[in-house]
Amino acid sequence: MKYILIIISLLVLSACGSGSDDKQGGSNTDTPGGSLDEQDNFTLQNIRFDGKDYFEGESVTITEGSSFEVQWVSPILAAYKIDLYLSTNGEEHSDSNKIVSLKCGSTSFSLCPNVTGEVECEVDDNRLFCSIANDNLGEESFLDEDKSNLTFIVKGCDGFNNCDVKTFNLMVENETDK
Repeated sequence: MKYILIIISLLVLSACGSGSDDKQGGSNTDTPGGSLDEQDNFTLQNIRFDGKDYFEGESVTITEGSSFEVQWVSPILAAYKIDLYLSTNGEEHSDSNKIVSLKCGSTSFSLCPNVTGEVECEVDDNRLFCSIANDNLGEESFLDEDKSNLTFIVKGCDGFNNCDVKTFNLMVENETDK
């Protein structure tokens, strides 16, 4: 019996591994969403407006009074945060121009439970507001003269505060401009 316990102990110890960390060439598979090295490069992917991919800095044309869908893909499976901003006249993203902040990427978050998330937004009466399934998430107002200088900003951050910021020029046209 004593020999069986020793053999079982040796098997259990050998199954535990050496406990090497990422910096020594091992992999940290216990980290949700992959290794820490992968998470250092948090980059939002596939930013889409109404189902069309856009790259950072591109212009997105929307019609005033109609809604448009904004989608994104996170590079990790773990929880992450998405902030949406509306900037006028080149101002930086800040709490003063934040439309909404969402916690995403975990089944416990019902608004965007996956690595892919989406919100529905609309520009009407000099304000941009976003919602998910008829839940108004937030809005930002702007002056009529700011319509040609609007920037839609998508900021995503992982749990280690590694962030990616994507900006898009928002071109608002009236129904009669078409």
